[in-house]
Amino acid sequence: MAQELPQYVIDMMADRAWRMEHFLWHEVRNGWLFFDGPTQSALRGLGWEPPRPAQRPGPNRPEIILDNNSGEAFLYMHRQMLGAVNDRLAGDPQYPRIEGWKSIPRPRDADYPVPPAWDSGDNNLNNYLADVKSDAMFSSRFVPWEQQFSDPNYLRTVTLGELGARIEFSIHNQMHMRWCDVPQPGIRPDVDPSNPDAVDTSWDSPTYNWLGDTYSSHVNSVFWKLHGWVDDRISDWASANGVLGEIRWKGTWVGKMPGH
Repeated sequence: MAQELPQYVIDMMADRAWRMEHFLWHEVRNGWLFFDGPTQSALRGLGWEPPRPAQRPGPNRPEIILDNNSGEAFLYMHRQMLGAVNDRLAGDPQYPRIEGWKSIPRPRDADYPVPPAWDSGDNNLNNYLADVKSDAMFSSRFVPWEQQFSDPNYLRTVTLGELGARIEFSIHNQMHMRWCDVPQPGIRPDVDPSNPDAVDTSWDSPTYNWLGDTYSSHVNSVFWKLHGWVDDRISDWASANGVLGEIRWKGTWVGKMPGH
């Protein structure tokens, strides 16, 4: 049976400071090269200029940036979050530390069943949810991704930064949506990232833990299972590339993470 995080950890992650940090960190990395000058200037004034944008405009859609170590920042920042939660758990006998999935749960897994798709009111989102939650998607995309990102032969061909970027915008993003359930009380309205205080405080309730929103996903217990799986890929990469001891990180931007 799936184990829920202790309530004191849920409350910690539901704190507005943690919500804002996770939301803005993703928002500015993904959107920086798409923001207009005034938005960039406002975010710079708030201390939220990302040193390594994760995406850039492409001819038809955003392109993932593979060569600026933004993927390392993705891996590093979430490793810091894992560390913060493990420090808070402090070896709690009921939940000693975060442990990721050893393998991604298969369709109809008893502990981590895939919540069904629902009518979001948006046809594009509805189609995406039906696709990402399907058995066919699991077989055709999730299984090959899991094999690739654990394969020493592949891991020897990529930098840690490229690995992180490829994981972030493929299996990671889609795991979030595969295991997301109907958001309660609904989908949070977008706000201008340069005015994050516009997020109404009603969305800070610990019950708002939708995996499809960076303002809330880390409040959900499943977040830590999937990010534990992602974090284990760092060890696989290090082993495949003969890296011993601590990783010599190049991408270490965590934004305004509480406690840093």
